[in-house]
Formats: sequence, structure tokens, C-alpha cells
Amino acid sequence: MHKGAERTRTMLQSDMGTRHESIVDHGAEEIANALPGKHCVYSSLRTSLQRYGVNMAEAELFMLCGSMCAEYGGNLKRFGPEKYPEQLQEMAASGGPVIRVEPWVEGISNETDLLRVLTSGYGTMLHTSSTALTYHDVYVKNYPRGHVIELCGLDLQERTAQVNDSFLLDSSGHAMTYVGSARLDDLMQGIIEYAWLVEQPVPLSPRELHAACAYHIRQYVTGEKVATDQHVKRGDAGYRAFVGDFHLLEDMEDQEFRTYCHEIYYNLRLGSALHLTDYTADYCRLHQATLGPQAQHVIELAQALYADWHKLNLHIYKTGLQLRKHRMPEITERALHLIERQREMLEELMILAEQASE
Repeated sequence: MHKGAERTRTMLQSDMGTRHESIVDHGAEEIANALPGKHCVYSSLRTSLQRYGVNMAEAELFMLCGSMCAEYGGNLKRFGPEKYPEQLQEMAASGGPVIRVEPWVEGISNETDLLRVLTSGYGTMLHTSSTALTYHDVYVKNYPRGHVIELCGLDLQERTAQVNDSFLLDSSGHAMTYVGSARLDDLMQGIIEYAWLVEQPVPLSPRELHAACAYHIRQYVTGEKVATDQHVKRGDAGYRAFVGDFHLLEDMEDQEFRTYCHEIYYNLRLGSALHLTDYTADYCRLHQATLGPQAQHVIELAQALYADWHKLNLHIYKTGLQLRKHRMPEITERALHLIERQREMLEELMILAEQASE
């Protein structure tokens, strides 16, 4: 928790039958000292599920959502996992918790919708624009990004919300948590979607998790998905199409080139290559007993791949700052080599997961 964050206070709910102006989730206190996550989507899911007795690691949720299958539709500024609702749908289809997502419609949606789902009995999450999260300067001063937090309470008289932000990444790259108040009116300006568990979540067995993991890795390898947009490439094909378009940067004006390099750096860092390799190593560590001794080899492959993606990503960032457009062919070649190693790593994990799910 960063300096200045306040712990969420518990409010009495004895008068809820006549007064719906304030409510705080009973479990908010329990997460006040939770460790910061590695990604907002999976860390918010993690803490939400923990409060209902289901302990799942971020890496397990990443696999369950099929989030290794990054998508590319031809815009170099957009590369990463499916949209938030689609990831949650993949999780439910894989046997995981069922979470309903509703879009926030300007002029129609309001705080009573949030109060309704908050009092439904299960956790509530908000997908927001980061610039609406005015409780920390890092959000206000930087480029707007989508961000997922938990909603723990509302006070309509004071116009405040109680939130849990389990992945607050400061300007130095240090991950923190924030459990405290947010200005409700600011928050409502940035909400994209709100989501909530529709029923008590049920733990999954290792066998069920491995079956889902193997299924989604096969999707990664084949790029298949029912009714997907034909212009969107997924998984291995998505990575190759994304990197294959790096040559487009060579003809850009200087400022545009710098901007695109920064966006590529951001997209590889958060949600795709670096998280894929990091979570793969975490998943194998968690399930080494059921995956077998070969899981150690996958861990080593993932760690080496993470280090090499990290080096290349910094190289991309510096290339943008230095306007070295002539480096793009070399960067493309290095990236394609890493993508091939990534596919081989996931195929090895897929075989282990399939065997462990039988």
C-alpha cells in the first residue's frame, strides 16, 4: 500500500432495509494487506475470489482465461489478450467462475446500478479509464489506459467509493496496492464496464485447471476460435502478424515512430510476451507435483525467454527514443526467433498439462 492510502472502514449494515445510501463489502478489511499483483485483471480476480473462499493464483487465472492467445488486428498500437468481457467468458467456458459484465452506458448507467450489484452478495469489479482514478497522480498524469479495480463500497451522501486497486504501477515501475476511497463522480466519468460474480465460486481441481490450460494453449498454437473476426490473428499467428508489421515503422515521421515504439514496448510488457512467460513459470512452479519433473524444464525455458523478451523490449523502447529506424529489421528478426521459442515452450507445457488432466 503506497503512502497515504487509507484502509477501508467497515460500515454498519443494520439499516440496509430502509437506507441504501452507503454500503461497504464485509470482506474489504481482509484484503487491505494483500500483496500487489502482476496485472490488474488477474490480481483483481484473485482478490475477489479469495474473499469467497477460492484461492487461485494469477497464473492460474491467466491460463483459465486463455489470455496467452494475444490478438492482433492490424493496429500496431493494439496487441494483447482479448477484451475484458471475452476473457471472463473464456474463464466461465473453461469451468471457472461465472462473471457477468455490463457496459457502462453514458446517460443511462448510474451509481444505482453499482449499488445493485454491490448488494447482490458477490464481488464487484470495475473496468475503468485510468485517468478517472484520481486517488494517485500516476494515473492522472499519464496516458489513459484501461484498468481493473474492485469496488468494495459506496457512500452516496459523501459521493465516495471504497476501492481495492491491487496493481498500482508507479512511475518507477514498482507495483503497489491501494485500498481506500475514490471520488465517486470522478470514477463514474471513466467506467467502461462493471462486472460481478453471479454465484458462489467453486474451486477447480488441478486436473480441471490443466485441461483448461492445455485447451487454451492448443488455441494459441492453431489460432482457432469460434466466430472470431477473420481479420484478427490470435496466438502464435497473432504474434507473427504483429511483429511482421514492424517494417511499417521505417516510413513513419519521427514523432509517430517514437510513439509507436513506446506503444509496442507497453503492449509487450503488459498482457502479452512478458506476462505470458512470467505466468508460465509461475503456473509450472505451482503445479510441479502434478505436471511432473519435466515442468522444471518449462520453468527454465520461460525464465530464459522472459529475460530475452525484456532485453528486446528495452531495445525497442530505446530505438524509439533514439529514432534509429534502421534497427527495425534486426528487431523483427530477433522477435520472430523469440516467438518460435515461445511456441515450443507452450507446446511442451501443453503436453504435460494434457497428461496431467487425464
